[in-house]
Parts: sequence; C-alpha cells; structure tokens
Amino acid sequence: MKSASLCGALLGGLLGLACGTPPPELASQAPPPPGPARSQGPAEPVGDCPATGVAVDPLPRTLPEHEQLDYWLARTAAVADLDRPLFSAQELASHNARIARRDIFGASARADLLAPVDPARLADDLNTRLGYLRGKFESAAYVNPDGAAMTPQQIAALTPVLDAGAFAELPVEVRVALDLIPIRCAPQREPYYTPTRDLAFDRNLCSMARAQEPVQILRPWDGGLALARTPYVMGWIDLGSAALSPPIAAEHVRRFTGGPFVRAARDFDVPEDMSSGKGPQIHVPFASLLPTAAGRSEVLLAGPAGVVARRVDPALVSTPGRPLTRRAVLTEAFSFLHRPYGWGDYAGGRDCSRFLMDMFGGLGLVLPRHTSDQALAGAVEDLAPDLPEAERLQRIDAAHRRGVVLLHFPGHIMLYLGRDDAGTAMAIHSFAEYLVPCSGRTDGAPAGERETLLKVDGVHVSDLELGRGTSRGAFIQRISKITVLVPPAPEPRPWIPGPPKIPPSTPSSTTSPTSPPTTLPRRWSCSTRPAPTGTTTPSSTTSAATSCGRSRAPRPPSRTSAAPSSASRGSPTPTTPSPRSTRPRTSGRR
Repeated sequence: MKSASLCGALLGGLLGLACGTPPPELASQAPPPPGPARSQGPAEPVGDCPATGVAVDPLPRTLPEHEQLDYWLARTAAVADLDRPLFSAQELASHNARIARRDIFGASARADLLAPVDPARLADDLNTRLGYLRGKFESAAYVNPDGAAMTPQQIAALTPVLDAGAFAELPVEVRVALDLIPIRCAPQREPYYTPTRDLAFDRNLCSMARAQEPVQILRPWDGGLALARTPYVMGWIDLGSAALSPPIAAEHVRRFTGGPFVRAARDFDVPEDMSSGKGPQIHVPFASLLPTAAGRSEVLLAGPAGVVARRVDPALVSTPGRPLTRRAVLTEAFSFLHRPYGWGDYAGGRDCSRFLMDMFGGLGLVLPRHTSDQALAGAVEDLAPDLPEAERLQRIDAAHRRGVVLLHFPGHIMLYLGRDDAGTAMAIHSFAEYLVPCSGRTDGAPAGERETLLKVDGVHVSDLELGRGTSRGAFIQRISKITVLVPPAPEPRPWIPGPPKIPPSTPSSTTSPTSPPTTLPRRWSCSTRPAPTGTTTPSSTTSAATSCGRSRAPRPPSRTSAAPSSASRGSPTPTTPSPRSTRPRTSGRR
C-alpha cells in the first residue's frame, strides 16, 4: 500500500487522500476491462524477484472460512453481544453532527449543502489547497503526464490566488449525480503525476460523485469547468460532460442529504416514466443511499427530468431503520467482499476509505471521506512506532471488546474483525497492493531492493502480517491509530454557580419538646461561628466553623417556650462542608 502524500494529512477533504493504487488510466468513466486473474499458489513471486506481480487468491494465510460472514458472527459473539445497539438514535445524531465540525475536521468536515456559503472561508480553503499545489508544481514534485515540469503559465492558471469577492452571493444550486462524475483536485481535466509517472496515481483525482448523490454547483470556472462539492468532498467537475439532474428543490435537498435512507442491495434500474415503462432509465448502483418518500413505501430517485417517487422491490433495498449493531456492521462489510478497488472511486471501485464510508453510511453512521479523518471519527488511541507487537495486539483486542474498531496507518484504514480460531488477528479492507520480500533480502535494505509489489485491487480479508520483511513492514508494525466507533463523550457544560448544598437538617433552635416546629419561609444564609471546644474543624489552623445552608427566617420567640433540651439547645454540632460543595461542578468528559 503506497503511503498517502502529505497533502491528505494537511488538507483532508481538500485533497484526495485515498489508499493504494488506482487503475493506470483515467481516460474513461466506463468500467475497465477485467484485470489479470489472481494467481493460485505460493506468495513468493516467480523469477528472480520481479518488480511487480499479482497477489495469490486467496491471500496468504487467509482461509476459506475467513471470508464467510457466519464465521465472524460466531467469533464476534464470543467477545460481545451481536445485537446490542452500539448507538442510540440520539447518540448517532450526535456522532453525525460531530463529523460536521470544522474545529475537529477542518475542510474535511461534512458540508451542509443548504447552508449559506461563507465566501471568506471558501476562498481560504481553496487558497490553502492551491498554495500547496503551487509548491508541488514549482518544485516539479508533480509533473505533466509526459514527465515535463509544468511551465510558469500552467502553474499560474492552475493556482490563482482567489478573493472572497469571487464567491459573494453564490446561489445554492443542488443537483443529483446520475452517473460517476470525477471531482478534480485542481481546475483542469488532465491528470498530473509524481516524477516517476506512476500512472496508477493520478494526483488530480480527489474522488468521484456517484449516481444518486447530491452535488452542489458553487461557481462556473474557466474552460467549461465548475467548482462543486458533495457533502464529503470539494473540487472541479467538467460541467459539460457531468451527468447531472436539473436543480432540485430545497425539500428534496434535505432528503438527499439527510434521509432517512434505505441502501441499494445491488445495482438496478428504474424507468423514469412508469406509465409506459419506456424511455430513460434511472440507474441505481449498489450501496446507493436512497431517501424514502412519505410513509417509507417509496423512494426518491433523480433522473434527467428531476426527482420522482417510485416503489421498488423490497428485495432491492435494505430494511429501513436498522439498528447499528455488530451483526449489522459485519453483514454490511461482507456485502462488499471481493468488490473492486478503485483509487478515488475510479470506474465505480472503492478505495479503503470509500469502502468504510459507504459501508457505515448504509447503517446511518457518517464518516469523513479520507483515511486520516476517519481515524479521528471515534475514540482514538495513538500507538508509538516502537510499541512492541504483542502490546499492539493487546490494545487492539481491548478496543475490540469496547466497540467496532478501525485500524489506521498513513494512507490506509481497515475494519478489524478480531482473532480467528488460531488466534490470528484479521481485518477486512479495500486495498490495492502489498510488498513481499524476495529471497536474499536483508533487513534494512532500501525500498525496491529484492522485494515485489503484488496487486490485490479489491475488498478482501487478510491478516496483519502482509508486508513483513519489506521496506514498508507488516501491517501490524505500521498501525499508528486505533479508533473505536463509540458514542461521542458529552461536551463539558459551563459551570453556573448555584445555591450551596443543604446540610442534613437538625432540630430548630426555636423548637421545644412541647411546641412543634412552625413552617416558615426559607432563605439562604452562611455564618461563621467559633468552633466548639474539643472539636476538629476542616483545617487544623481554623478556629471557626463555617456552615452554609437553607435557614428559616427569624420569628418572635414562643410565649410558652420550654427550657432548652439537649437536642435543641445543647452543644452545637459543627458542620463540615461537603468536599463537592467547595469546588465547581463539572459534567461530562472530553
């Protein structure tokens, strides 16, 4: 797995931080022809250590049962309750709201496509991105497809300094994607690469908008492009070739962005004109989130003529309102098994972060688009690079008992499955490749020396040993963050001073054995009185005891008051303030 460029770590949602290797060309949106078949046999590549190869099928140490949902349901049931909801409805809403917080996720925060656009913030986000790219172009860290450095004229055209005035009074125009739409990181259609010109990495592909996803058109751009965004990514699209619906009404925007949704269980098509059953077909790809119409008996679909409500076969979509349980997470994850990998969603494939975003999205849990941000979407534990592997596994297993676990290292993220019957730690993830050492490779040898890059290109179950003995190391050695998807901790509330704590009641000084106490108005009072002889105050250096409590208003003495009793008039009992009453109250935790 090629590690992510610094751009993803710096800019999150602005630049595409996908994991692994895309197909070599981006000339067409059509699905690519079938790739080479995964080979059967040993993991060691044939020949004298070729630079690249194709991974074996199944992967090394992955057994047939490892790719069976029922196997992992049984294994997980030994660790936790499969059917206990991991989030309540309120907790799920709090989690999803957190993903929209810019103070946590910056420009990667989930965007509200109905909210007014802040021109200054938008200009600042874009200038940050384009400034980063300008440095890459000027240093020839990114080059043209032919390997030539970009000219000053090219750089100036691609990285203008933008003013907030360019985005003043932007109309809120939202459409719906009808097919895959490439979203470019810079304002041009053409790719650019690192100097090695590895065509597997088009650095100008941030992501793809998928069919039935909302797309907001922010501003027309030069060359027939437009600045656009989805709820999870922003970039430039080719407005002339993008398959988009007409603008949709605000109520439909709310449905297409906020649900409630059902998930498409497989690809299907629906006639736009149900009366004739002929004419344009509305394409619904696997895992699309379809907003439900009134009464949940229909779904809303966007087509060339706009939004329509249609009844669909219940077998084609998920059950509405499924609780987020471990069983549901595993069921969703294994529905993606063996589906193709695609860097930046090329040709409908999914990279590691898109796999997780779509998989959890089908259960109502929102994740950011990119790996480094997904790693911050729950309770996070950072692992030091020198942490021993045994300790790493121990911490991963402890996290697994708490909730659903994501394992992250720079440029990649996985869903942890747990231990198999033999005690091997396993994960399911979408990935492109991994390294294997060739015979004769020595520890510490430079990258590329006697090691082979094997292509995987799909969603697979693997152990955490892949890559051991290579320049990259094993997955378990590279994991830098453990993320447990648990409800967010409540935010600390500001402390508001309130009345002091009421001490235990004692007989009133105006009460005698023969006259019952009289109900009187109460008021708050604090008094300091000398400490009685032979008593201990909270501080050994304090000679007076302080009591704060609710006291009754004074009243005239009773005409027939009896002599004071030991209970009412005897030696005063010192009142020690409660430790909780001497410091502010706080609630929640960070």
